[in-house]
Amino acid sequence: MAALTRATKANYTIHDHIQAETTDREDHTFCGIMFPVKCKDILPLDHLVINSVAIRGALGPLTVWVTKSEDLNGEIQLSKKHWIKIYQKEHQPSFVGYETLDLSAKPIILKPGQVKGIYIHSTRRGDEAIVYDNKAKQKTVDDSFITILPGRAHVSEKVFGSIPIWGWGSAWRDNREFVGQLKYGAVYKLWNPQENMSFGGSFRTAARILFMCQRRSESPFSKLPDDCLFFILNMMRWDWLNDTSVEMKREQKQRRRLRRQQMIQEADAIMDEQNNHADANEEVAAADDEVQVDDEVGAEAEEDEEDLDFMDEGSSDDSEDADTSDNDDDDDDDDDEEESSEEEEEEYAWGDHVGSRSAFHYNADDTSSDSENSESDVERDERYRRVAIMRARRNILSFLRSH
Repeated sequence: MAALTRATKANYTIHDHIQAETTDREDHTFCGIMFPVKCKDILPLDHLVINSVAIRGALGPLTVWVTKSEDLNGEIQLSKKHWIKIYQKEHQPSFVGYETLDLSAKPIILKPGQVKGIYIHSTRRGDEAIVYDNKAKQKTVDDSFITILPGRAHVSEKVFGSIPIWGWGSAWRDNREFVGQLKYGAVYKLWNPQENMSFGGSFRTAARILFMCQRRSESPFSKLPDDCLFFILNMMRWDWLNDTSVEMKREQKQRRRLRRQQMIQEADAIMDEQNNHADANEEVAAADDEVQVDDEVGAEAEEDEEDLDFMDEGSSDDSEDADTSDNDDDDDDDDDEEESSEEEEEEYAWGDHVGSRSAFHYNADDTSSDSENSESDVERDERYRRVAIMRARRNILSFLRSH
């Protein structure tokens, strides 16, 4: 029963208060900025709480929006129905210092590995409302807790508007970075047997030694039941045994590397099995071909004579059918083109650029260095090559069997 009452996460609202601040080159100013934020899964986090955003510029009537979907899967839709408004207030201009937008009434909650889009917009007339930068790197901010990715700037005075202030072209600008601050808090997981692998190596070693001591009769810990040890570990913070985010990240990379090697070995085993199966099939097929050669020669000669007679009788009808079928295909193509053009005219209004309605795609993979990126790319390409070879061999074998 005691195990049922152990907490699984910290009962205090926020354990750590962290501030993520971007670079500020003031490359541009305009109406809005949209960018993805990812919560990392390196530390034993239960969730992050983003409770304020700070920006600068002429500001004015500001709104903050966040995506509704819990799983964006690398794509952020730019339609209003996919977002929810969490903040609305008018602010005075602040061109030098950052102006804080308090989101504590409706904070942004991020689970480990989750990505959400944040969209900040001002309906102030003109192009000086919000400061943002050109994209300078793959990740705007990258710390132990979150990753802020480059996004899109908005040049329309209307929230999620698809027409810019000058009346033509796209209302969104790619390769732009958020300028400002995000203040957030971390709520950690508490140790439980099922969460053991979420903690660092030193913590897991201490837990293992503690239970080893309990199993020895000469140890004072042998008088304690398992539930008492569970509660001791449950009340210990993840970094009390000197585990760091750098070491835990290195350990996760090693596990991923071992997992990739295991996948490659499994692919090699499958290829060897396919090769052995293919060799056996080829031997059987060769033996069957030798036996059937004489019978096929006679049958083919008789079929050729019948085919010649049939072609002499029905050649004129075949040509007429071919002409009519070609004409029907041309008519169908014309109808399809007319229908598609009508649908496009209905979907986009005058002045609405086609790119204004396209989704924003991002890449939130956790990679830290160019050498590691190139190594992972090589391994991925090698795995894809092996899979392609297996599929090609399978197709060739099926073709040979059918003929």
